[in-house]
Amino acid sequence: MSNENASPDVHELMPDHPLKVDRTGLEGLYLKVNLISRKSCEELPAELSLYIDLPPEKKGVHLSRLVKAALTEVETGCTDLSALLSRIAQKALNTHSYSEIAEVVLNSSLPLRGQKVDLNFRVKRRRNGEESWFMEVKIEGAISCPCAKEVFRYYEGTDWEKTPTHMQRAEAIVSVESNGASLSIDDAFDVIEVVESSYSGKLEVELSRDEEARIIKKIINAPQFAEDLARKIAWKVMRTATMTKANKIIVSVRSFESIHPYNVSAEVVIDGKEHRDRSRYEEL
Repeated sequence: MSNENASPDVHELMPDHPLKVDRTGLEGLYLKVNLISRKSCEELPAELSLYIDLPPEKKGVHLSRLVKAALTEVETGCTDLSALLSRIAQKALNTHSYSEIAEVVLNSSLPLRGQKVDLNFRVKRRRNGEESWFMEVKIEGAISCPCAKEVFRYYEGTDWEKTPTHMQRAEAIVSVESNGASLSIDDAFDVIEVVESSYSGKLEVELSRDEEARIIKKIINAPQFAEDLARKIAWKVMRTATMTKANKIIVSVRSFESIHPYNVSAEVVIDGKEHRDRSRYEEL
C-alpha cells in the first residue's frame, strides 16, 4: 500500500537530459577509523569519499544512503581496511539497485618523526563482486647531489668523504594498482619502510649540534639523483610481498632543489605482470 502522504522523491524523476552519470557521490566525509595494523588496532583520521554510477533515467544520487553505508560500517569497531572498504562499497550497491559499480576512496595520514605521511586507498567494486584496488603512499626524506660532490672534489682535491655537496628534501610517491587482490594497511607500511630506507637520510624533528653534523655527513656521503632514488625505491618495492598483488607500480620522486629556482622530478613505472613473468623465467 503506497503512502499518499510521503514527500516527493526528486532523485527518482527523469532528468531533463537522460544520460548516464559515470561517477557521482559524496566527498570529504571526515571521521575516525579503527584499523587492524600488524596485529594491533590503530585509530586513524580519515577522509572518505563514496561514489556510484547513475543510469539515464535517475535524476540524482541518494546521498543519505551513501552516508549511512559508510557510517554503519565504520562504527562496527576495529577492522581490516580492505574488508571495511569492500563492505562499504557493497552496501552502497545494495541500497542503489540500479548502479553497477561503487567506488570508495579513503585518505588518511600517519605521523612519522614530525612529518605527515599521506595514505590513499581506493576500491572499485562491481555488482558481480569483481574489485580493483589502488594504493598511494607519500613520504619525504633527504638526498644530496652526486655531481656537485664529484666536481668539487675534482677542483679541490679533497677526500671523497670530506667533500661537500648540496642537500635537499625530496618527496617520493609510490602508487600501486592491484591485479584484483585487495591492498591493506600493512602493504602501506611495507612501502613506507622501503621508501625511508632508500633516502640518503631521514628527516628529523630535533637534532643536537653533534647529531646534526653526523646526519649531514651521512647524507652527503650517500649522494643520489632524483632518478637514482626513484630507481632504488622501485627496485626494492619489486622485492616486497606487495609486488605479488601489483598490476602496476609507479614511483614518482620530486627533489626540492636548494640552489636552483626549480625542482627536479623522476618517475619509474613497473609492469607487475611483466616483472613476475620475467622473474619466473629467471628462476628456471
